[in-house]
Amino acid sequence: MKKIVSILIAGLVLIAFSVSPAFAGKKKICKLGHVNSPASIFQYGALAFKEAVEKELPDWTVEVYPAGGLGGTLAMIQGLTLGTVDIYTEFISTFAGLVPEYNVFGVHYKFDSVDEYELFMNSATFAKMNEKMIKTNGITNIGNMRAGSVYSQFSNQPMHTVADAKGVVNRVAQMAPLVQCWKAYGAKPTSMDWGEIYPSLQTGVITAIDNPILDMYDEKFHEAVKYVNKTNNLYNMISYQTSMAFWKQLNDKEKDVFKRAVHVASIKGALEVEKRLGGVVAELKEKGIKFIDTDPSGFKKAVQSNIDTILQGNKDAIAVYNKIMNKDF
Repeated sequence: MKKIVSILIAGLVLIAFSVSPAFAGKKKICKLGHVNSPASIFQYGALAFKEAVEKELPDWTVEVYPAGGLGGTLAMIQGLTLGTVDIYTEFISTFAGLVPEYNVFGVHYKFDSVDEYELFMNSATFAKMNEKMIKTNGITNIGNMRAGSVYSQFSNQPMHTVADAKGVVNRVAQMAPLVQCWKAYGAKPTSMDWGEIYPSLQTGVITAIDNPILDMYDEKFHEAVKYVNKTNNLYNMISYQTSMAFWKQLNDKEKDVFKRAVHVASIKGALEVEKRLGGVVAELKEKGIKFIDTDPSGFKKAVQSNIDTILQGNKDAIAVYNKIMNKDF
C-alpha cells in the first residue's frame, strides 16, 4: 500500500504539468470508467448518467468504459489523481488506502440500511472526510447511486451462524478492514482482483464471495456455487468519485448538471434493481441454489469486539465508526 500511495503522490506532482485531454477540441469529453461488466448495474447507472448529462449539456460527451476499459482498480484511482480518468464509479470502500477514515467503509455491520448509508454520505462527518480526500489525493465525491447494494454471500457451503464461517475461503477486495472482518469470523479471506474471481470459484481456489446479488449474478458467479447466504454484512451505494483536475474545469452550471445526473442515475438504478432482483432470485432458486437466512448476531459481536484490530488502531477511523454506531454523524 505504501508503494500505491507513493505512486499517487507522484501523480499529484505530475498533474501540475499536464492538461486534461477531456477539454481538447470543440466537444467536451468526460471519461467515466468502472471495473464491472457491461451487463452490470454499474453500467446501467453510467449510461443513465451519460444520458442525463448529454441531454442538458449538448456540448458534452460522456464516454463510458466498463470492464476495466480505463484500467483496473488501482490504475483508475491513480488516473483520478493524475487527471487521466475523470470519473470512477465504485464502492467507496475501495478508496480506504488513501485516507485512514475511509477504512470505516470496509467495516461490516455498521449501517442497518441503504437509507442510513445515504444519510451518512450527506452528513457533516462525511463532508470532512471528503475534504481530506480532496486535499491529499485530488479526488472528490460528487454523488452516490442506489444499486440494491446490500451484500450477500455466494458460497459452496451454507452459513447459518458465525460458526459456519470458520475456514471458509472468501474472496475480498484488497482492503485491510474487509480482510480483518472475515478473519474475526474465523474465515480465510483471500484478496484478488474482480476479473480473477470467476475462474477461482470454478477451480476451488476460493469457495465464496460476498457482494450484492445482482453484481455477482451479472458476472455469472452463481454458476460455480450452491448457496446464497443472506449475510447483509455491508450496505453500499455506488460512489461517483471524480478527479479534481477535471472538476475544477467545470463551470457552476456544469457541476450542477453532473451532480443532478448522479441523482437521476440513482433513481433509475433503484427502479432497475427492484424490477430485476425478484426475477434473478427466482431463477437462482430454480437452478437449485439454496438461500440461507444467516443469523448476523455472532458476526456483529465479532466486529465490535475486534474493531481496534479491524481499523488498525487508527483513532480517526475508530472515531468515525463510533459516530456511525451511535447514530451521531
